[in-house]
Formats: sequence, C-alpha cells, structure tokens
Amino acid sequence: MSTLYVDKVDPSTGTALELGSSGDTVNLGSGVTAGTGFYNDDQVQSNIAMLGFKVAVNGSLVKYDLVDQTIDEYQDASGVDASASTNEVRNASDYYSGIVTPSVTEDADDSGTDGDYTWYKWTDTAATGSYDNDTTQDHEYLIIAGGGAGGYYNGGGGGAGGLLTATGLSLTGGNEYTVTVGDGGPSQTTYNAQGDDGDDSILSGTGISTLTAVGGGGGSAVDPSLDEGRDGGSGGGGCNGGVGGSGTTDQGYDGGDGINAAPAYGSGGGGGAGAVGADGTSSVGGDGGIGIQSDIIETGTNVWYAGGGGGCHNSTNLSGGNHGAGANGRTQGGGGTGNVGTAVGNDGTDGLGSGGGGNMNDSGQDSGSGGSGVVILRRLTTVVADLTLQSTDTTASTANPDYANMICLIENAAGTATLNTDIKGYVSEDSGVTFTQGTFVDEGTWGTNKKIIAFHDLDISAQSGSSMCYKITTHNQSASKETRIYATSIGWR
Repeated sequence: MSTLYVDKVDPSTGTALELGSSGDTVNLGSGVTAGTGFYNDDQVQSNIAMLGFKVAVNGSLVKYDLVDQTIDEYQDASGVDASASTNEVRNASDYYSGIVTPSVTEDADDSGTDGDYTWYKWTDTAATGSYDNDTTQDHEYLIIAGGGAGGYYNGGGGGAGGLLTATGLSLTGGNEYTVTVGDGGPSQTTYNAQGDDGDDSILSGTGISTLTAVGGGGGSAVDPSLDEGRDGGSGGGGCNGGVGGSGTTDQGYDGGDGINAAPAYGSGGGGGAGAVGADGTSSVGGDGGIGIQSDIIETGTNVWYAGGGGGCHNSTNLSGGNHGAGANGRTQGGGGTGNVGTAVGNDGTDGLGSGGGGNMNDSGQDSGSGGSGVVILRRLTTVVADLTLQSTDTTASTANPDYANMICLIENAAGTATLNTDIKGYVSEDSGVTFTQGTFVDEGTWGTNKKIIAFHDLDISAQSGSSMCYKITTHNQSASKETRIYATSIGWR
C-alpha cells in the first residue's frame, strides 16, 4: 500500500491541495470534518514576523533577511527603493508616510515659518499681489482693510478696517490668487471735514468666493450735516449729537455716538474689530473700540489688529479718547486729543488696519489717518499625500516561488484606513516588473490606533523570477486620513 504525503490542506474544505508524491488532488473523504485536524500556518507566519520586528527594534537593525523572508523596521532607508517609490518620507520615529512639500510662487512683502507652518504677509497698498501654490491645500487667513481717518473739527474717531479671519480655506493647486491690500483713509487737513473711509482688502481667484474686508468708516465733523460717523468695516465715531457709523456684520463694530452739550462736545470713538467705540461725554472723547488679537504669524505671540480711533473733545485741557488700546497700546489705533497745543489726531498704525483719531477745532492741526490693512495666509509647510513604498530586492533561495505572505504594522495617525482601499499591498518576484496584489486582513493591534495587517498564501505562480520585493500604496490621504507604515515583512515558498 502506497502512502501519500499531504503537504498542504485547505482548512475550509478538508481537501489536500499538494502531495509529496503526486500532483493529483485527493479528497480526504466524507468522514473527515473540514477544517478539523489540519494545520494552518498563517498565525505562525505572523508571529515569526512580529518576533523579527522586535529583534530589529531591540538590535537597531536595518533591513535583514531570514530564509525566504525579509524584515524591515525602517531603522534606516536602506530597504526602500527610492527610485520606485513616490512621496515616501521616513520619520525619525522610524515610520514611512506620504508627504509632499508644495511649491509656492508669491510676491508677499514678508514671509516666514512657524513650527509646522509657513506664512505670507502682504502690506503694499500700491499694487496687487499674487499667490500660487502648486498643491491644493487648506489655508488660514487674516484679511484686514484700511482704517478710516478721524474727522476734522471736534472729530469722531475713524473706524477700524473690516477684519476677516478663519481656517480651512482651500486654495486649488495651480490657480493664481490675487491679493489687494487697502490703504487707510488719509488725514483730513480741511477744516470741518469728515474723515475718509479706508480702502477694502481683497483675496480673490478661481474656486473661492471673493473675500472682501470692508474699509473702516471715517469719523464725523461738527457740521450738522457731517456729525454722523461713516459706515464701514467698523463705523466711524459721531460728534455733536450725531450717531456713530455702522460696522459690517462679522467684520467690525459700530462707532460711538457724540454728545451735544454745548459748549462741550465729546465725540465718539471709532468702532473696532472686537468692540463698539465708546460714546463721547461732556468731559472726554470716546475711546476707540478694541481690536482682535491674532497669532497667525507666530503661535503663542498675539498681535492686536483693527482697533478704532479715539474721539476728540473740543474743550481746552479736556482729554480726547484713547485709541482701541488693548494690551499693546498705540499699535491699535490713533487717539484723539482735546488740548489746543496738541490738537492733532494720532494716526492709525499701518499694517494693522486701525482707525485714525479725531482732532479738535484748532486750525492747522490735522486729523489722524487710518492705518493701512494687511493680508496674511498661513499653510502647513508639508502636506499628507498618497504614498508608494517599494522595497529593494531580496534574492529567493529557490527561483519561481508560488506563494507569498506580507505582514505590516501600520498606524491610523488620522482617520481610519479602509484595508484594500486606503492601503494596498503587492508582492513581486521579478524585481517589480510584475506585481500581484494581496487582500489585507486585520490581525489585531500593537498599540493605540495601531494595527497588524497581513495576507497569506498569495498565489504568485503566474510570475517568474527570484528577485523578491514588495510594494505598499496608500490612497485618499489628507490631513483627516494619514496612514503610517512602521514595519513590513514578506515571505515566500
């Protein structure tokens, strides 16, 4: 009686698939329960790979080989074929993920880096600017219009330029965007004149709704036809009983009202991005409304932007209102004054969009000009992207292996990768000329958000060769879905 030696059994059917002495398939019989008593080595393969990973870490080993198996914990880049891989970046914590560094063409007046971010700042009001990123990417922005000027002759304070800020603005790669920075309203030199409004600041281009920050409203003058503050991003202050101008919704606040209590006229302060301007009183001009702090340029370092200008008081030796001070004093806006010898209104600060101060009725003294605006864009310096990670070759001990397995350690650093959709694995025995894709399954965890994924007994018999390599690809990667690869092992027989 001859003996048939069963080399491999399908555990789902109980059928011998390979025989030591015959190429025929043999059914083990109806009395044998499928999947019972037959050995499946998938778990052993995975355990061997896990032990190999631990040995690599403990020994700080680079890619190394066992018999018909190769293991790489990415202690260095020697096991990765850079010429066949794309967007592969090895982190110092010994993992690979897909990363690209966008190329940006711009004419910003200033730029810099802040941790993981790069920022661009436009302040030139004489010409439009441009910004072109070759990669579609979310941006944070701060757009501030020019501040309004204070009024001349018991003038109300100028309103701050409108302020727009948010994160998550997607700018499409390859599109050029236009940047316009608004100038502040010029100082008034004409007796009994309202302050001029500031100019708008604008970001526009294909694929976005145009973002327009409205110029700040000019401050009032004492003439009954001019005693109301002008509307704007933030409204200018009123005087002589006139009301403050209105601010623009979600950009700034109203200016303060002026008091009519002859012969003492306290003018209202201009509105700011963070609060209304204060009303004038019989003894003091109203303070400008406070602005808003932003650390868009340097995280943790706040700068005050878009404070309103202070209102004037017409009586000698009575104080005008302060600018919208906040923590940084005059960096926010111009203050009005009431002293005859220093009746000039203070200018708003350029680049911050602050309002100018009103002046009193001393001929020859000018009102304060509004500060010019600013446009700032901020983006991540590098971007999560799809990855192709291909290994260098390892020579099989016997040419033309028929089956392969792959075990990977991955981390869902952001979101959760769907196996075989967001991450795919392939094995080649001809140095990457031909690849066969395996079907990953979840084989457990090795830490928080960290998974062991694998496939076993992948049929690669249609290929021919002995130069073994793998390829891993990630897909649909973004800031909300980032898949990191910490270790990979492939084996073959």
